[in-house]
Amino acid sequence: MKRLNATVLVISFSSRAEAARAWLEETCPSFTMLLDPERKVYRAYGLKRAWLRIWNPIAGWDYIRLLLSGQRVRGIEADPYQLGGDFIVDSKGVLRLAYRSRVATDYPPVADLLALLNNLH
Repeated sequence: MKRLNATVLVISFSSRAEAARAWLEETCPSFTMLLDPERKVYRAYGLKRAWLRIWNPIAGWDYIRLLLSGQRVRGIEADPYQLGGDFIVDSKGVLRLAYRSRVATDYPPVADLLALLNNLH
């Protein structure tokens, strides 16, 4: 990320700092995590909670594909109904990308995020 002059922040609604830190170490230890147990950032960016969007055939199939590919799927440790998202904010505070997940396994392709970051320079 240094090449792109970018900082990645992972924002978690977890109130369990130790569990959040363990997850970060396992998945992306070079990123910085901020805890938002009151979900102020989640609300500010319009992220929703949704039962039907979490437990549905699309998300189920995504989890099955992960398991079949040999990837480890972690158990749910917090609110399973909270949807996430990916956002890019430039150095002037302008929101350049707002991607709100439609289901639990919905994220933009990393290549798309990197391309946008490259175009900001």
